[in-house]
Formats: sequence, structure tokens, C-alpha cells
Amino acid sequence: MADLGKVLVTGSSVAQEHLDHLARAGFQVHPVPGLLNEAELGSELESCTAYLLGGDEFASREVLARAASLKVVGFLGVGYQSFIDAGAAAELGIVVTNTPGTLTNSVAEFTVGLLLAQRRQIPSYAADYRAGRSGTEDKQHDLAGHRLGIIGLGAIGTRVAEISVLGLATETAYYSRTRKPEAEERLGIVYKDLPSLLSWAENLVIMVPDTPETRGMIGLPEVALLSPGGITLVNTARPSVVAPAALLQGLASGRIRTAAFDGFYGSDVPETTELLALPSSVLLVTGHIASLTHDARDAMAVRCIQSIVNVVMGEADSCTVSVCSSA
Repeated sequence: MADLGKVLVTGSSVAQEHLDHLARAGFQVHPVPGLLNEAELGSELESCTAYLLGGDEFASREVLARAASLKVVGFLGVGYQSFIDAGAAAELGIVVTNTPGTLTNSVAEFTVGLLLAQRRQIPSYAADYRAGRSGTEDKQHDLAGHRLGIIGLGAIGTRVAEISVLGLATETAYYSRTRKPEAEERLGIVYKDLPSLLSWAENLVIMVPDTPETRGMIGLPEVALLSPGGITLVNTARPSVVAPAALLQGLASGRIRTAAFDGFYGSDVPETTELLALPSSVLLVTGHIASLTHDARDAMAVRCIQSIVNVVMGEADSCTVSVCSSA
């Protein structure tokens, strides 16, 4: 069996059976479950042929430039832009792959779960019951027959629309960079421009990638467009899509009645401490775990590992997102 070199595996969600597959393919598998800082990551990658990025580290230009023998970065997920300097990888001749379609349903289910949790105040009422405060709950609203706006109708946003329309009977509209006529016809959803969607929605789901164009796309002017009666806001995209000052103002003013985020701003963001001091009935935060299911993580691992094998063996791979020949 050919020696395909060393593969660094970060994060802790890749099951041992999948790591064994890498070893059988001819790789020296080097798992590091803890979070690596930039210097540590650069040092680890210096001797690697491949890198399975399953953690929360960032492969910067400086890190990738140290990895002279690195051929491929296989990203465990879809939104690689927040974890890899893909432009630098392309310039350095390093192939980047991701795992499209493998986490669509898991993230969509989690998103709808957060929407139901906050819309119906389920975590708060559960805590009240345990504390002996049952019987004092306020009435909430159904999702059925109420207005849901979705920002971003990619694969996950479309799956959220399917669950919401077909399963929960919501009245649904969306904003996306490109219109999706097939989804409009199949699901009976309506396209609106962003200002119109914001002023129309009772519930709002954000499902766009983290790019320079989307960072802060929900800012103070956008929050001012929301219904004065208050909406439920769910963000299972990157937190940076919603400007932290806008989230704080929206919650303080009541235009955002309650919110849920999967993943949150860092400690370097001034508003983080004040936001996290709010009760979960107002702001529910989970730790970037929407895709944390056996189903999604196993499918992601299988696809990512196959991509790594393909690239190192010199074969084409359908999940390549950035390819460049060495200069």
C-alpha cells in the first residue's frame, strides 16, 4: 500500500471508523481534537499532505504558506469561507473541498426547532415548571397561519421552507440573492426584497453564508423596519450577519421580541457581555451545533475523506471549491 503521507484531523466529530478508512487508504492519521491557535496549526501542517478541517481553527495565508507539502484541505461542512483563506490556498496550489448537501436537513431541523422553542417559549416554560412557577405562563402564538420570512434560499433555507410550509402551514416569503422560481411554484412561497420582507415578517430565519457582502446585512436601519409588535429572529448562519449593536437595539426596543443564535459573537465584541446577560427567554444561544447529529457528521466525514483521497491520488473531485496549479 502506498504511503499517502500525513493527514491532520481537527475537531472531535469524526468517528474512529472513518479515521480507520483514512489509515487503510495509506494515510498516517494524526487527530488533534483540541482547538489549535495559528502558530500550533502552522506547525502541525508543516509535515502534512492533507488536512481534514473539522474544528473551529482558521487556516490563514500565513498558516498555509508554511505547509509546503500540503495538497488538500477537506472542510467538514459547507461554509468554508469562515475557516480557510481559500484565495491564499488557490495561489499556493492547495485544493479546498467541502461537503455540500450533507448537513442540509440537520441544520434545517435545528433551525425550525429554535424557532418553535422561542416562538412558544418552551425552554422558559420548562424552567418555570421545575422552579414551581407553572401556571403563570403567558399565551404565545402558533406558527401555522403566521408569517415566516427566510433570508437566504440556498439548500438549507429551502429545506426550512419545506418544513415550515408543508409541515407547519406557515405563510412564507423569502429574500435571496437570486430568485428561486421552482421553489416558489412548488411551495407557494413569495419573493420579496429585503426591506419588504423585514417589515412583513412575524418570524425571521437567517440562512446566508458569511461573506463580506453579508456581514452586518441586518444592521440598525434593517432592525428599524421590523414590526413594532416584535418578531422572533433565528440565526443559524454566522452571527456576523446580524450586527451586534442592531441585535441589542432590536431586543431593547421590542422590535425583536425574542431571538435564537447557533454560534455567537466573540468576547472581543463589545456587546457580547450585555447580550449574554439576557435571559434565554429573550436570547437563546447554542454553540454552533446545528449539524451535530450522527447522520450529518457521518455523511460529512465520508464525503470529506473521499475528497481527500481523490485529490491526493490525483483524481478529480466533485466537491472541490478552489483549485490552482502550483506556479
